[in-house]
Amino acid sequence: MAKLVKTNPADLLNLQSGDYAHFVQDGIAINDVITFEPRHHVNNIHKTRNIRGIRIFLNVLLSVIVFSLALITGFYPISLLLFMAIFDLRSIKRINLPLNLSDFIPYENIEEVKMIKGKLGFNYAHIIVTDKKRNRSIRKLKLYDSQSGWDRAVVLFTRIGKLNLKEKVAKDFSGLKKITVGNGIEYAVEGDNLFLIENGTHKDEREDPFKYFRFVAIIGVLASLGAAGSKVRMIIENHEYQFVDYLVVVFFLFLANIPFQFVRKTRPTVILKSDVIGFKIKRNKLKITLKGWSVFSLVVKHDLKFFTPEDIKLLKEFLER
Repeated sequence: MAKLVKTNPADLLNLQSGDYAHFVQDGIAINDVITFEPRHHVNNIHKTRNIRGIRIFLNVLLSVIVFSLALITGFYPISLLLFMAIFDLRSIKRINLPLNLSDFIPYENIEEVKMIKGKLGFNYAHIIVTDKKRNRSIRKLKLYDSQSGWDRAVVLFTRIGKLNLKEKVAKDFSGLKKITVGNGIEYAVEGDNLFLIENGTHKDEREDPFKYFRFVAIIGVLASLGAAGSKVRMIIENHEYQFVDYLVVVFFLFLANIPFQFVRKTRPTVILKSDVIGFKIKRNKLKITLKGWSVFSLVVKHDLKFFTPEDIKLLKEFLER
């Protein structure tokens, strides 16, 4: 009968979904029990899965199927399903190593461990694994969603000498002039830069939320206009001059306006004065035009109801100088 050894609580790391990471004498074992058994000591670090390749293949397959269905059926709005593929590409670009499938990782095969703070308190430990052939892969541990879970992981990975924890020192904006542009949203003025502060925090690592959606929006505009054009052709060829036929054309043109709103929209974390092309105050909106792709400019919009007269004056001084 296999000997069951209960792991010392000081060597045990709670993970999400009821799993545990056991920091034993020669490695880390991941299982769903608090005991460490011989069956948990099997080294399979050579087994990996290329998640990036699989996801890219599925995205290409979905895109081909959607375009084929649109061409065969003539129902072009179905191409809006490409939103799913493009949205998935946001996470694919962050996958740069194959996924390691081993539930036991010897310390000698651990190159480093990176701690990743996720959203809503879901944090991760990314273990970079190197096998005998110097092939690199990654084993991701989903940490228990609490600060104590994070702190315990830091202690354990530091103890084995593999932790690579680089915490950025937050930039101090306390002495800078602030311009309130939204509910809990401000610009801090520093030289020729406007730093976006959301709920008291500037996240310089955050990407423009409209960066990837912009391409999807262009697809949506083209798909809606294509559907409208297809319907116009059917009206002419089949002599369909009913009111409902014209209503369908108007509907697709109206539908194209929805993604068109996002084609030029942007919200960068830092606005450089050198990137500002101009600004306009119209009705209750402030529009700042920035350099985009070649001659294609981008627009930042803010509602004036959040501005005080002093804020408008300060922002105009920055944009006009």
